[in-house]
Amino acid sequence: MGILGTINKIFGRQSAAAPIAPLAPMPPPPVIHFADLAEYPDETLIPYLDRREVDEASLTPAQAEWRRDGVLHLPGFIPDAVSEPYLQRRIAHKKKHGWLIASPYMYVPEMRDLALYPPLMAKMKEVIGEDMMLHLCLTGWMSSQRGWHQDDYLNPPFVNSWYAAVWIALGDIHPASGPFQYIPGSHRWPLLRGEKVRQFLTGEELAHKAPGTGINHWEKFAERFLSPAIEHEIKAFGRPPVSLLAKRGDVLIWHGRLIHQGSLPEVPGMERRSLIAHYSGVNHRPDMPERAQDQNSETYAVFHTPMVD
Repeated sequence: MGILGTINKIFGRQSAAAPIAPLAPMPPPPVIHFADLAEYPDETLIPYLDRREVDEASLTPAQAEWRRDGVLHLPGFIPDAVSEPYLQRRIAHKKKHGWLIASPYMYVPEMRDLALYPPLMAKMKEVIGEDMMLHLCLTGWMSSQRGWHQDDYLNPPFVNSWYAAVWIALGDIHPASGPFQYIPGSHRWPLLRGEKVRQFLTGEELAHKAPGTGINHWEKFAERFLSPAIEHEIKAFGRPPVSLLAKRGDVLIWHGRLIHQGSLPEVPGMERRSLIAHYSGVNHRPDMPERAQDQNSETYAVFHTPMVD
């Protein structure tokens, strides 16, 4: 029938010889700004150090750094004796992508012991303001190459920055490996909201399920407009990215609203040995009611997810 005949048939015109008016050019997609996707949370719902009015003279050095930059950099914080059991377990796993579930700490006690290291948990409590609960670990040894984003927009809206993530270096990070990068001070930007981001996705994107898991990774589809919106804000903000060129034992704790990314590696596949762990305030995750404590009374969320290599 040919494409012209098919179009005619769809619209009830059977004559393939009938002229068809050309389609009008599609208008360019609307520009989506960061402000379209974010909002400032209610001051009464966020941690103390995130509020506009804070007695800065009373802050500890760690709290002052957190309030200023949205990160807490702790060089040499994890002794080798603490990280070595997990490092050896991870080497034995032999897969650069690590374990494929979000909560492998439930099955790898050496990971749990490292991520719940009591001095680390105490530092997070110092900057967030309450005890923290482990609920996610990323165990890959290559750059995620994930574009600029905040973490907190992937959470339910009631979390409101009672959240932190931690990078634990298990080896020296080479600049060609695609280091973790962040924008200091960007944690003071408005909080991206998942529902605001999803309103710009197509029905097909919202319905898509990843093969094998059946999970909708809407956040990956959102990068097509979220990344340009954030890049525009970064240029306007005027603070250059910082690359985390960590040494073994270094720790970086970062704010749930901090803009960060996994940069593109100069050497594809180059190792970047680390453990990345995510935590929420124990009083701010009613969606994670099942919990347990380790031998040091540190809290972690319990999920009934089978282990996947």
